[in-house]
This record gives sequence, C-alpha cells and structure tokens, in this order.
Amino acid sequence: MELKETLKDIGLTEEESKIYLELLKLGESLASKIAKETKINRSHVYQILERLISKGFVSYVIKENRKYFIAIEPSKILEIIREKEHKIKSILPSLLQLTNTSKNKPRVEILEGTPGIKTILNDILKMKKEWFGFGSSGKGPETLPYYSEHWEKQRIKNKIKLKGILDNSKDGRQRGKELSKLSYTQIKYMQKEYSSPTSTWIYGDRIVFIIWNKDSSFAIRIIDSDLAENYKQHFEDLWKIATS
Repeated sequence: MELKETLKDIGLTEEESKIYLELLKLGESLASKIAKETKINRSHVYQILERLISKGFVSYVIKENRKYFIAIEPSKILEIIREKEHKIKSILPSLLQLTNTSKNKPRVEILEGTPGIKTILNDILKMKKEWFGFGSSGKGPETLPYYSEHWEKQRIKNKIKLKGILDNSKDGRQRGKELSKLSYTQIKYMQKEYSSPTSTWIYGDRIVFIIWNKDSSFAIRIIDSDLAENYKQHFEDLWKIATS
C-alpha cells in the first residue's frame, strides 16, 4: 500500500501503479500476462500501458511480431522527477508574472482531498516555521496512515517545533501521548467540550482550517501576516489555560 501511495504522489493513478509494480515483478511480459496477474481487462491494460509509456515508466520490445512490455528500473524514476522539476523551474518566472499578488488582500485557497492536505504539510516542511495546532485531536494519521509517520520524521529532521492543543478525551490523550514522544513537540489539552471537528493550524504567515474526513477531507488556507499573528496570539491565550 505504501508503494502505491508514493507512486500516486508522483503522478500515477492507482491502476497505473498496480501495473507498474506488477511489471517489476514479472519482468518482460505480454499484455495478456499483465491482465491475468492484475485482473484488469486486457483492452484496458493496453490503454494503461500506453499512458505509462508516455510518462516514461514503461518501455517495450517487439519479438516475433509480439509486443513485450518492460518496467523501467526504479532508480530511473528520479530522473523523470528531475526532468519535470527542470521544466517547472524553466517556466516559474513566467508563472510568477501571471500571479496577482495584492499585498493588502489576504489570499484564500481551498485544497481538496488528501493531495491538498499533503500540499499543506509539505508547505510546513518548506517554510520551517514553528507550527501551532488546535481543534480536532490528531486526525492526520487516520486520513494519511502511511504518509503521516514519514512526514513527522521529516519535521523532526528539519527541527520544526510543534505546539499542539488536543481535546482531553481518550483519543486526544492517546494521540498526545504518541506526539509527546517526538522531539521538538509540546502538547497540552483542553476540555472536550471546547474541541472542534475542524483543525486549525498556524505557521509563518498562514492559517489553515482542515475539515477531516477519511474520504473527502479538505483545507482552507489563508495567507496573511496580520491575521496569522492574531491567530498565534489566540493560540497562546488558549495555551495558557490548557493543561498538561
């Protein structure tokens, strides 16, 4: 599952990931063999293989008028990612010129699904600012079971401090106990009646409200320095009355 999740993160669909991983195990194979092993309709397998070829994850050879498909070596995936990164960097100045950046107006963004939540988490790693969080009690591991553990390791590696307020419930205490074992982490608790179904995160000049749902989570991110400072002060007021 973790392999498929990571492949999805770099742009493959679930079926593309399934076929690529199966091809790694099978080696050079006909489409009929791939269809049999993956239990995906043969005509659909051809369509998926064509997409994988266009993305650079699969190649083929023709022997006796039959097409045999081959998965690229996993190490070459990094080359594909670097090539994409190079292309994005080449157009970044033009993209920035198109951006309407009004300094007097907060920027509001809606980020949908687990990819949206991952965008927020990656932004925290990128900014390397102290992270403040309160509201619902640690829903991240339920929604992103494989990604969260890896992300926490990266946070610790980057020495990003977390101050979190969880609700004083059985689940909140359990999640707080897990988090408190981590470096650069402080956890306190509020009475359960003050809890919220929404998580509020503050880091740098950003405030994020996350509505957690295993199938359809989404986040609202507001980028504004003054508003972020106000929310940090609100968090510090809560921190003073929260208990250890």
